Parts: sequence; structure tokens; C-alpha cells
Amino acid sequence: MIFGAFGRPIEGELVSGDAYRIRNMEHGRLIALADGLGHGAAAAEASQKALSIIDRYVIGHESEVDLMDLLRLCHAGLVGTRGAVMGLCHLNLKDRIWSSLVVGNITLRVLSHRRLNPIPGGGIVGYKLPKVVHIAEWPYCEGDIFISHTDGVKEDYGMDSLARDQGLSVEQAAERIIEKYGAKTDDATVIVGR
Repeated sequence: MIFGAFGRPIEGELVSGDAYRIRNMEHGRLIALADGLGHGAAAAEASQKALSIIDRYVIGHESEVDLMDLLRLCHAGLVGTRGAVMGLCHLNLKDRIWSSLVVGNITLRVLSHRRLNPIPGGGIVGYKLPKVVHIAEWPYCEGDIFISHTDGVKEDYGMDSLARDQGLSVEQAAERIIEKYGAKTDDATVIVGR
């Protein structure tokens, strides 16, 4: 499965408060999307700090991923920043399982034999986690399409066809989604996998 992304800051800012990471692992991929609260440099600081924590975690856990443990590390590491909302997803190709968790208003879904939308929890990583964080798991099937985006992208079923469009690379599909559904009043980032 190939993943690609596209993001841009809110108009008038040089940096985005959104950040993403797609990491190859021994048996699959770890996909992370963070949206620092607000926009600009302080939001970017929070989201980039989350990615640094994720990078350090992956170095010590090449074959195993505990999403809840990773969330707790990010939460502790983001104390003192603006905080961020986050989506974490692990694709385990060995066991053919997707697993994910979402804190805040990150959208994450997989288009498979049916549309799969993990249940997001409220809260802010680095400030207050929800009492219950739901980890969703479901089977990976050949042909699955992955889409995740920040709240700077308006949710619309039309983006599903752009993500599926084999005439576009995954990066081009993500960019087209931003062009068509990205709000001018917020940072916007999309990750597409297929």
C-alpha cells in the first residue's frame, strides 16, 4: 500500500499547524496526523513535537505498535504546548489488520468492502484526554483506500472518488482534495493511501 499527503497553512501564515508522519515498520505502516490548536508557529510547535515523539517511539518498536502507549507518550510530551488533536493508525500487513484511534476532530476512514469510520474521542493531546479512548480494529483487504484529514477539510463523499482515482498519484489525490474541499480559514492536510 502506498501513502501520500498534501497540506497547506491557512492563508496569511508561512507554517502550518498540521503535521503528518507515514513511517514504514517491519510489518506495515504507522500513519499519524496531528493538528496543533489554532494556527501559526505555536500550533506547528505542538504538532511537530508530537511527530518527534512518534519518530523516537518507532525506533524502539519496529515490529510492535501499542497505539495507546504512543498516545500517552504524546500526551505527556505535549504538556506546556498548545496541544493537538491527533489520529494514529497502524496497518499491520503481517496480520492484515488496521488499528486506529482518534482524539479530537481528525477524520480517519477506510473505504473497503464497506466504509469504516473509527469513533473519535473528544479531548486535546497535551491538555486533557477523554476518559475512554476507543481503539478500532478491522481487517485489511486488498484494494482498501485510506483517507485521513484535519478539520481544515470539509467532509464530503466526493473526496472518496478522488482518493480512488487511479489516474492520480496518492499525493495528487490529496492535493486535489485540498483544492476542492479545503477551507481557506484553517490549515488543511490530507493523507491518502491505496
